[in-house]
Amino acid sequence: MQASCADCIQIEPPNPTGKDPPISSHPNSALLGQAVARPASTRPTAVLGRYAVPIGAIHLLGLLCLVPAFFSWTGVVVCLVGVHLFGQAITMGYHRLLAHRSFECAKWFEHLLVGLAMCCFEDTPARWVATHRIHHAHSDEEEDPHSPLVDLFWGHMGWLFIRNRTLHTTSSYEKYARDILRDPFYFWLERRSWRPALLWLLHTVAFFAVGTAIAWPLWGPVEALWFGGSLVVWGVFVRTLLVWHITWSVNSLTHLFGYRNHQTQENSRNNWLVALVAAGEGWHNNHHHDPACCSVSHRWWELDVTHLEVKLLQRLGIVHSIVPRREIRRTEALQRALAPELDPA
Repeated sequence: MQASCADCIQIEPPNPTGKDPPISSHPNSALLGQAVARPASTRPTAVLGRYAVPIGAIHLLGLLCLVPAFFSWTGVVVCLVGVHLFGQAITMGYHRLLAHRSFECAKWFEHLLVGLAMCCFEDTPARWVATHRIHHAHSDEEEDPHSPLVDLFWGHMGWLFIRNRTLHTTSSYEKYARDILRDPFYFWLERRSWRPALLWLLHTVAFFAVGTAIAWPLWGPVEALWFGGSLVVWGVFVRTLLVWHITWSVNSLTHLFGYRNHQTQENSRNNWLVALVAAGEGWHNNHHHDPACCSVSHRWWELDVTHLEVKLLQRLGIVHSIVPRREIRRTEALQRALAPELDPA
């Protein structure tokens, strides 16, 4: 993704006071927050079956959690752990690593994150990254794929059900996801639309098989099958739904509700509730102010769990080259520009 113009046009001196700028609780222009039309490329309306069918089906399967026979406390624990583990594959992997390149890591770890992200059934890396980069390029404008300024349901999930004729095309990949498709693994995933679904189904089978195998010698075959089913219902179906709606809340709620640290040119907000459930992603106004930065915490109370975990992985030698805040990047650039050349003698 290209650097923002603020990073490439000028170098600003560091803030001598060391204090944060005041919080802006009001829009930065008269147009901010006004309703926008959905993308012209979604008209005339056509249902996108490849998204509508699985989204609807998994929502229906999630209702099995209401069946008492499928309940187990182990399933609930696996679900909650999975929300964070698999959710971080989206947040840390798809978003901060692939979409914004806010840190670098070993290739095996990058592919591990992508593999876990595929188990969330949130699309291929190239499709996810291209959509997100288009969102940043046209945030809360008509071209934005999922602005909630169309309406809340559209921004949350409605946009997934309607065909966007310019979203996933060769030209959009060329402009917004060329770097992703250079990776042979990601290119392989993109070539066949059924491969993401197959990976999700395989991991579902794995949950059932492992749960059944563990319970069989303890409780017998019948109870083992019910236990394996509980892990699938809670550890896969319910967990997938929770990860979906947490991700979608970043698209919807954080462009409607919350406070603003920075006067950005779109309607992004910092929303503490979304930040709490999405491991820091709810500090969305901070993110739009500085998309390249790995951290989205600009105030002491803005806890960014994802950044803390990236720092931990750096200590373990898995992650390196974490991108700091824009002010630090500018200071470092200024220091390099003013540093005298070394005397070769």
